[in-house]
Amino acid sequence: MDICHVPGRFPVSTLRFGHVQQNPGLPRYQTSPYWPYVAAAGGLRSETDPSGPTYRNRMFFLGMGFVAQFFAQELKKQGWVVSGTCTSLLKKNELGEMGFDMYLFDANEPEPSTLEIMKYHTHVIVSIPPVVGIGDPALQHRELLRSSLMDGNLQWLCYLSSTSVYGDRGGAWVDEDYPTSPASELANLRLVAEKRWLSLGDDLELSTQIFRLGGIYGPGRR
Repeated sequence: MDICHVPGRFPVSTLRFGHVQQNPGLPRYQTSPYWPYVAAAGGLRSETDPSGPTYRNRMFFLGMGFVAQFFAQELKKQGWVVSGTCTSLLKKNELGEMGFDMYLFDANEPEPSTLEIMKYHTHVIVSIPPVVGIGDPALQHRELLRSSLMDGNLQWLCYLSSTSVYGDRGGAWVDEDYPTSPASELANLRLVAEKRWLSLGDDLELSTQIFRLGGIYGPGRR
């Protein structure tokens, strides 16, 4: 797995399983018309409570697919509040029964209320693959994303990419300094998406990372 990092205005909250990092120095939580739903899920105190809100790491997965579900399960075990999106009511109900706060989401026509909820989390992982002829579906609406995610609680943004951006290296070792050479249209779209998510994170002054994943395998995968 390859990681690229762009410094932001907040310190990075380390995603180490077995430890939940507390960040008492973070700005006070902002509120929104959708905040009661978010606060109820996370057990936060009311904004009117004189003792102030209790800080918890809050992860939002934009696309709760195969890989994201494994991340989500581990983070939930460590006390994180975990939310995410999916594209079908059946999947929403299945993941809801697992204890996740799920929202239906169409990346081609993003629902502003879902983006509003997303920005009141502290961390976001984007796990939506590019589409040939379109690119990253969510980034079709970059300006809407930028304006919706400003002035919230986000500290950290991560895009799950692929080692396919290196092309066929014949089994050679690669790292973040190795030159990219995508050999397919989808791999090239991954590389374009990386650059655009890094740019968006920079605009939002977030700590932004790219995780380049290798071959994905596990239960139910071929």
